[in-house]
Amino acid sequence: MSKQFTVKSLAITSAVAAVLVSGVAFAKGNLTLSDTNGDGVISAEEITAAREASRADMLAQFDTDGNGELSRTERRAMRDARYDAMLLEFDADGDGELSRDEKRAAKEARRASTQTMLDVNGDGEVSAEESAGWEQVKEERGGKGGKRGKGRHGKNES
Repeated sequence: MSKQFTVKSLAITSAVAAVLVSGVAFAKGNLTLSDTNGDGVISAEEITAAREASRADMLAQFDTDGNGELSRTERRAMRDARYDAMLLEFDADGDGELSRDEKRAAKEARRASTQTMLDVNGDGEVSAEESAGWEQVKEERGGKGGKRGKGRHGKNES
């Protein structure tokens, strides 16, 4: 039985393949943070700039119809690419699924990566000054990195 592929499905497949080959870190949702102004800390502005760059990269990779927004299909392709990238790195038992322990390991790896980036002076400790920008962005976004003014499921909190 032969499958028919539409141009859109081929474009989405190509986008997913491109992410898996060239951007596993992006596919996992990691930001690359750096002290771009050399002041010894990563400020909220530098984090916001990194997030905006990440969003632009995401849009460039997954907006297959070029309309400047991600459709439901494009968002699904992005989520699938992220999950596939996580499987490549964290599926320790090779069963094609992420167990609770494997998800925990992925979360710990993301946390360690963030801590390493925030530790600008490389002393192994993230000082209050080094974490201030991160904390400011978290607060502006409503706590644990969520969307501003929204709860866990996108509902306004009272």
